[in-house]
Amino acid sequence: MQDRRSLRDTCARWLAVALSAAILAGCTVKESQHGNQMPQRIVAALQERNVTQDRVLQLFGTPTSESAFDKGVWYYVSEVQQAYAFFQPQVVERKVLILRFDDQRVLKSISTLDKTAGKEVLLVERETPTEGHKLGLLEQLLGNIGRFNSAAN
Repeated sequence: MQDRRSLRDTCARWLAVALSAAILAGCTVKESQHGNQMPQRIVAALQERNVTQDRVLQLFGTPTSESAFDKGVWYYVSEVQQAYAFFQPQVVERKVLILRFDDQRVLKSISTLDKTAGKEVLLVERETPTEGHKLGLLEQLLGNIGRFNSAAN
């Protein structure tokens, strides 16, 4: 009898430890990297003279985005996010590398932006009304009766 009770107490303690460890593991910080990684030594390689678009493609790969208004502007975006348990991820760091090329596809200028340069865009929650006939419940249930030809056709 005493052995069963001590075995049950030991199992209960181990179960409590396992549950506590699982709960604490869920509260750890999850950090994720998004976009292009931009090591400083590779960014420094852009300081050379006559760097072409092809060379930039070799160093960084395809740009995250190209300017819609000027085909000679490329954007490389990198972002680090941290999330705790089930909460929304928070942006910890954001870097935007802006490369401008001349007509000969040679790098003309380099500029960078960080998280503080961003602006939050608020979405409008209005709905555009659509005109037309709204079907009631009976019209939806009985609307197709008589619309289809018989299978004999």
